[in-house]
Amino acid sequence: MRSKVNKANREKKYSVAPYNFVNLPERSVEKYKTHKDLPPHNDFRGRDQKRLLSGYIRYTLKAETPIIVAKGTNKGDSEKRKAKFFTNPDDKYAIQASSIRGMVRTNAQILSFSDIVGEKDDEKGYINSYIEDSRFLYRDVAGNTSLGDKYKNMLGIDLNKMIAKKLKVGYMIKSGDKFRIQPAKELKEGMPYFRVVEEDFKKIGGHNVPGIKFLDDKNYKPYRAQISFNLAEDGEVTKIAEVGKAKYNGYILSGGFISGKRCHYVVPPMDDELDSANSLDQDDLNESIRLYKQDMLATQKAYIEDGVFKVYKEYEFYALPEKNEKKPVFYIKDSTKDSSIIHFGFIPYLRLSYEKSVLDGVCDKYKNTKGISYADGIFGFTNKSYQIKNRESINISYKSRLSFEDAVVTKGGRVDKECIIDVILAKPKPTSYNLYLKQDKDAGKKELHIYDGDFEIRGFKQYWLKNYIDKPHLEPGKVENMKTTLYPLEKNTEFEGKIYFNNLDEEELGLLIWALKLEGNCYQNIGLAKPYGFGRVKVKDIELKIEDLDKKYNTFSFDYYKEGDIDKYINIYKKNFSNEYLRGTPIGDIELIKDFMYIKSKVIKFKASNNYRYMELYEFEDKKVLPEIYHFRKSIKYPLNKDKPKSEDKINKSRKRKRSRRNGREPDTAMALAFKEAERNSRNNKR
Repeated sequence: MRSKVNKANREKKYSVAPYNFVNLPERSVEKYKTHKDLPPHNDFRGRDQKRLLSGYIRYTLKAETPIIVAKGTNKGDSEKRKAKFFTNPDDKYAIQASSIRGMVRTNAQILSFSDIVGEKDDEKGYINSYIEDSRFLYRDVAGNTSLGDKYKNMLGIDLNKMIAKKLKVGYMIKSGDKFRIQPAKELKEGMPYFRVVEEDFKKIGGHNVPGIKFLDDKNYKPYRAQISFNLAEDGEVTKIAEVGKAKYNGYILSGGFISGKRCHYVVPPMDDELDSANSLDQDDLNESIRLYKQDMLATQKAYIEDGVFKVYKEYEFYALPEKNEKKPVFYIKDSTKDSSIIHFGFIPYLRLSYEKSVLDGVCDKYKNTKGISYADGIFGFTNKSYQIKNRESINISYKSRLSFEDAVVTKGGRVDKECIIDVILAKPKPTSYNLYLKQDKDAGKKELHIYDGDFEIRGFKQYWLKNYIDKPHLEPGKVENMKTTLYPLEKNTEFEGKIYFNNLDEEELGLLIWALKLEGNCYQNIGLAKPYGFGRVKVKDIELKIEDLDKKYNTFSFDYYKEGDIDKYINIYKKNFSNEYLRGTPIGDIELIKDFMYIKSKVIKFKASNNYRYMELYEFEDKKVLPEIYHFRKSIKYPLNKDKPKSEDKINKSRKRKRSRRNGREPDTAMALAFKEAERNSRNNKR
């Protein structure tokens, strides 16, 4: 299957993305009130003495597009990451059981309104949450947005002198395993550091100091260098020299290159006379360092190897100091809130942390549940906390009642050579608040919700299904360390797998099957590179086998399975759930379920690809709102489908009608179908 290059056509009124979100329900549903209500693992009768069901589900996954479920991304001789398909111990291509399990569990959580946050531990936070409770960092220097205003106010940016007056400057030092920040001297009131334009920098001695990098050098990289310098009365740097050859010793530095950047920054010397009361120690910095590392991972400047945090070589400028090393640092203490935080960075325009974390954007009715959800009851859980009367809380774990096998290839299984392509396997970017948070439809830049104040997250992230492979446009020589070469298997490859279940009630079995099958017109997507169209699969040939306990224990037969009706159990679940939790409203009529089934059934064609792609970097600057699935489903002009001029749309519709008439077919619309039915009835009456 040949990949296609999607040329970006900049939208003017809304954002586009290869994904969208299924809303969280207003409240979560509890299947079991307490752990004591959970079915036993070693008894075929539940707590209500009704017989439980055990058996297995056999199914086939047919790849409708090339598919890549990798065994890892290993670097070859060229140092480029390679993603090749997973193989089992028998050296057969297979989809790992963990991937199938994750796919089915997410679907089950959505279809059962299961709580994916879990209870809060006062010390450790939401330890059982399936949404990471991150607190993001941000930087918005020039943005004319609500966040940009907040950023400029926090730093106290002086637009005349172009420095951040509220910043403090110092040196981060690592002694043993602990960090501290020692302030720098304040050489000029209201100027914690000094800005030097490159043209002036060269005139005052910059060329003569080792270690300095100039921005107009094509090989420029972020740098810091020890220098000495002189100051004029107004704070202007008048001389740059080697250490000891001018009045003050300090550092000069500059971060990553961006177009139009012209400045370097001079940091005064450390103030050794200040006592420890004026410095910041490890206890002050613990949370800030945790957030900084988290941000380095999220922005792909760092990685974890064997449990150790490591920074990529090209981003060493931003690394924390090594043992006995000191680095100039810029920081600000936000003590206006109950929990004060130290914001720090290694350039003046540092990244600040939001006041709130992701899970502050989930409503209390959904996340503050005390019982056990359908998904947790079926898939199991660990360390749920329960308060016992007149006693301290206890932690409870419950083993899964499901066992997944790898889905092994049974048909096809050849590498699709036309789809061996390079992609960047980007991680989710929830820092893009205009995409990941619910926004008012017509919100301008100044009205957008951010991770402060009242905000609401969008919900479960789901990728649009495509009938093409979207080959990303990657500039030669750029971001080479981030590229991964994919070696997918061909379209029409088939895999067969099994799910064993133990002691489920009829409802739970119905939910499990529905989470695997979905509706008849739906697809699943699995594996890597889903945003580009890889991994769309159809679940088919589902067989349900249920243990016949009378035959199993009362005869010598080893064939004690009986055929089960999958639709019967799905309907039992739907009916019971609707009656118990939705006041009789069919679950399929709930908007979030409609949205979910829509995004799992809508297959995007290449001609509409401009609405379902990653945006270019310059497009993110517009901070446009991402339409919800609902708007696509209802064909609400958000505006959607505006790629072609109106007149051209009319011409194409007219041509389509003419072609339909020539081919003896009417357009497939409700009106046309009604006319067809009337014609058939008329013919029958004449007979």
